[in-house]
Amino acid sequence: MARLPVRAAVLHAPGAPLEHRTLLLDEPLHGEVLVRTGAIGLCHSDLHYADGTLPMDLPAVLGHEVAGVVERVGPGVNRVKIGDRVVATVTPNCGSCPSCVAGHATLCERTMQRRYRDRPKLETEDGAPVSMLGGMGTFAEAFVLDEASLAVVPDAVSLNVACLLGCCISTGVGAVTHGARVGPRDTVAVIGCGGVGMAVVQAARMSGAQRIIAIDLHPEKLLLAAEVGATDVVVSGPAQEVIDAVREIAPEGVTRSFEAVGRPETAELAFDLLAPRGIATILGLMPAGKRISIDAGALIEGDRRIQGAYMGANQFLADVPLLVEQYERGVLDLRAMVTSVIPFSDINAGLQAMRSPGTIRTVVSFE
Repeated sequence: MARLPVRAAVLHAPGAPLEHRTLLLDEPLHGEVLVRTGAIGLCHSDLHYADGTLPMDLPAVLGHEVAGVVERVGPGVNRVKIGDRVVATVTPNCGSCPSCVAGHATLCERTMQRRYRDRPKLETEDGAPVSMLGGMGTFAEAFVLDEASLAVVPDAVSLNVACLLGCCISTGVGAVTHGARVGPRDTVAVIGCGGVGMAVVQAARMSGAQRIIAIDLHPEKLLLAAEVGATDVVVSGPAQEVIDAVREIAPEGVTRSFEAVGRPETAELAFDLLAPRGIATILGLMPAGKRISIDAGALIEGDRRIQGAYMGANQFLADVPLLVEQYERGVLDLRAMVTSVIPFSDINAGLQAMRSPGTIRTVVSFE
């Protein structure tokens, strides 16, 4: 079968605008699915690759927070069918390796095998291969993924909000429920109120946390954080000032903190906000080689912990139906997190808008 021509937004150089051009998308191979793109959430991870903060081979198609409609299926596909509306994850899992069996799907030992294929998914019109973020490359009219990357969502859920389930929601909610296991006795601090941080705030509310303290540089984001579940807000500043402000609310510190910025300084702050036996969960991606410095006494003598939770330690295929049910009941507010919806032709403006204090999630819609 001939490759499918698709319009894509291609990164040719760090910091340069994405270039709209036609690429050739391969047919789905065994276990793969071709999805027609419906909506893409613009994530700060995309921005980090676009501006060169995180490296990757170029030219490349970014994008990973996506929802669409199944258009073709390859041989061996048995869980999704043509016409299904689906959301995708960047961490497909096999379900049978030691990590998967132990409940750590985002650390699947066969993720790279599931992404591997013996020929490029995307090529230029003259036959040169094009890289894709996480093997996805969803800044395009269509994409091909392993069936394990896809979860089906009901027709009634708009793709413009469903796309958030694939990254910021599954990461933020997963970090609370799977990573830190927040409960009614916990006090929570959330550093960074972008898409992931706002999902953490909502998940902490749904988990019944006693206090939820949202921390961000921008008052505009704190207003929304208060609307979706934060009991207290703190405008970020020098670390000691933030610590003092949080200690006025939780004198011994918080039992759970979450960092959703991606800087060593905010990761260290997340640890410094902890009460004895508290747990700091670091979610923000950082460039390779970055180091975090913490107080040894606070760690050892206070039984405090600092941990990662890659992609929120989510269980994607099991989590998505629950997240959809919570959205449909009005418990999880996805629409409040969508700052604007723009056409694909304006994707460069959407990436620039991510730097605006008032932006939580810009959604690129193909509908």
